[in-house]
Amino acid sequence: MATSNATPDSAPDDTPDDAGRHTGHSATAGVADELDDYADPVAEAIRAVIDPLIENAKVIAAAYAERTRLLAGLDQLGHDRWIIAGLAGDPIESGRNDPDTQKHGPAWNDEELARRALAAEVGCALRMHVQTAGSMIFEATRLLEQFPRFHRALSAGRISWNHVVKMLDVTVALPIDLPEHVLPQLEEMTLTAAEKLTPGKFAKVARELLESLHPIPLQDRVDAGVRERRVVLRPDINGMSWLNAYLKADEAAAIYERLTQIAKTLNDEEDAETDTGTGTGTEAAEAVGVARVGSAEPESDSGGSSATGETTDTSPGTAFRAPQPDAIVCRTRDQRRADTYRDLLLDGIGADGKLGRGIRGTVNITVPVLTLLGHSDQPAILDGYGPIDLETARRLTGTATSFTRILTHPHTGPILSVDRDSYTPPADLRRYVQIRDNTCQRPGCNRQAVNSEIDHTQAWNAGGTTSADNLVSLCRPDHRLKHQSSFSTRQSPDGALTWTTPGGKTYTNPRAHDLVRAALNPITLSLPALNPPALSPPALPPPSLTAPAPNRPTTESSSSPASPPDTDTAPPF
Repeated sequence: MATSNATPDSAPDDTPDDAGRHTGHSATAGVADELDDYADPVAEAIRAVIDPLIENAKVIAAAYAERTRLLAGLDQLGHDRWIIAGLAGDPIESGRNDPDTQKHGPAWNDEELARRALAAEVGCALRMHVQTAGSMIFEATRLLEQFPRFHRALSAGRISWNHVVKMLDVTVALPIDLPEHVLPQLEEMTLTAAEKLTPGKFAKVARELLESLHPIPLQDRVDAGVRERRVVLRPDINGMSWLNAYLKADEAAAIYERLTQIAKTLNDEEDAETDTGTGTGTEAAEAVGVARVGSAEPESDSGGSSATGETTDTSPGTAFRAPQPDAIVCRTRDQRRADTYRDLLLDGIGADGKLGRGIRGTVNITVPVLTLLGHSDQPAILDGYGPIDLETARRLTGTATSFTRILTHPHTGPILSVDRDSYTPPADLRRYVQIRDNTCQRPGCNRQAVNSEIDHTQAWNAGGTTSADNLVSLCRPDHRLKHQSSFSTRQSPDGALTWTTPGGKTYTNPRAHDLVRAALNPITLSLPALNPPALSPPALPPPSLTAPAPNRPTTESSSSPASPPDTDTAPPF
């Protein structure tokens, strides 16, 4: 059984006991150290796999970096005149200028013909479609020309290829006449976040930091985006389809959260309990052998890609599993949300005749105080999405009851509110912890904090207090993981959580908004980050929170309007 007390870091290599053992001056210390080496066979067995796995990830990253270098080199060949001449050949001999040839489309010029020929060469060599090969060459060239430090970090194994893909996606729609300083400065501001965060969280940081450098005002881009709003239907396999709406971020977030709140009221597992007469919830269903159709799927930072870049079979429509004949159908939250979406749009009511009346979702919006006063153009942040235009932010913070207003200090960034007491956190303290953490605090988990549980890092019955520096957001699976396994955690005064794994590894979960603030205002590195100040609550106390990450189409290389949305179901623990 794991404890929630702090687990000390591993001792340095050159400890006095080590020195005595190596020199022979302390036989007793040497025997003790040798016993310590074998004191935890479980940790040793896990490390025997984890350590090579870490090195393997570095090898994979280096291989991607080398592939990128080779593809960029191939692109350079495509700009050499003698290569172009050799690939294009004589236009008269090839018949490119003949009217009969041009019936199949206009003739390509020499440069275009060379580019397509090289892409076809790569496609044949790597057994992939020529358009995929062309996209790989384009991405490789962008990486080396625009983000050379990211390429070096990839080569050294400090970041993964998925981090690179997120960076390329975030910057793909930048204007051609971009000022020269923007990309180098963005690269410098974001590299630390890429080395510390999962790809999904890193993408949010990169989008937010890009707003501080973008040459086109956000309001102008929002106005252009609103003109592109639409609904897209994309057929899929197994008799299914994707129905996506391209909307303003705040509207999409509010719609998604309202669906979530309605879905939470549709508890199929209560029906399962009634039918089986045993237990409650998930554990009861498992205890009596209830088949769970459409089980929850894990969140993914890689957009459905594995570490090697291959497409995984975790998205709906890629695999079919027939339910057992006597299965009790317990819908996941994703399924309940989809059913609510369908029923409200088809009939305006749920299938059981119940309206969604009276249920409304609430979403966090973080606004710098100086921005709200009109003295700064630093963007507001819509929770789970990223920067939104100031006009929308001012409107929502002034009028919308379904959005939580979070006002931040103009220099140090702490949240301006909250108080505390007793075992059960009061609403304002719970809200503070959720806002501070933003997501579940297991490294790599993206479950929203508002959909997670509040955990006492040091147990209440072991002397732990109900205070911000002893409370943390953990999703239910990770909460169970901490208490039911040999994982342990410790918490710093600013709330940062450090995990010690059964293999003896320690990981401190970095907060994305801390990294953003540090990049935008480096002086804050020497200031306390998130201790709640002794300030009175704002005049209008915020309600509750949550926001999804809506689809945002850009180009073929990034998410299109018809791309399936990321699921918010829990990790498979």
